Amino acid sequence: MPVRDDKLTRKELPEESKLRAELIAELKNPKDSGEPEIIIERPNPFTTHLYAIWAEWNDLSQSVRSRIILDSFEDAYGKEEAVKVTVAMGLTRAEADRLGLQ
Repeated sequence: MPVRDDKLTRKELPEESKLRAELIAELKNPKDSGEPEIIIERPNPFTTHLYAIWAEWNDLSQSVRSRIILDSFEDAYGKEEAVKVTVAMGLTRAEADRLGLQ
């Protein structure tokens, strides 16, 4: 199989920019309650895990959810913090409950 050293291009879904804007707003100015609920876990100084619990994820694949979360986090916190992200998971409330996230 060939190896390509190339920049990836991606096709954005129409709703991505709206969801990204909402996540960025929440990351920069968190509300006391409601969705999206964003959990930022830092198990060590070099690693960040992100979980965004939100009903808006319902019809989106996990890869699209992760892409939106990573892009939003980078916009809110900068590239230096974004490269520390090893987990970016978008979950509905039911999915989060099944994984035991609270």
